Amino acid sequence: MAHVVCDQISPGLRSSERIVAIKDVHGRTSYLRVEHGFLTQEAGKAWLPVGKIHEDLVRGLTLIEFPQEAESGANRIWVRSRDLLEYYRASA
Repeated sequence: MAHVVCDQISPGLRSSERIVAIKDVHGRTSYLRVEHGFLTQEAGKAWLPVGKIHEDLVRGLTLIEFPQEAESGANRIWVRSRDLLEYYRASA
């Protein structure tokens, strides 16, 4: 599973909710409202789980899909591959 780094985290409408900001490769910011428990904390940063759609190895970019539509209406954005954290699960 892939996680993208959150550039900003703000309180949401409820105490259990957070608004996260994710930047794309062009510097545009997408905002998503998610439950606080949905985020992963690692290396002093917050990470949002996302779907990894395509990776451009030559340019170092990855097309990701948000777990829900962003406030801008975006579902997918290109991010720098270095802004991703990936976990690999062993199959039983």
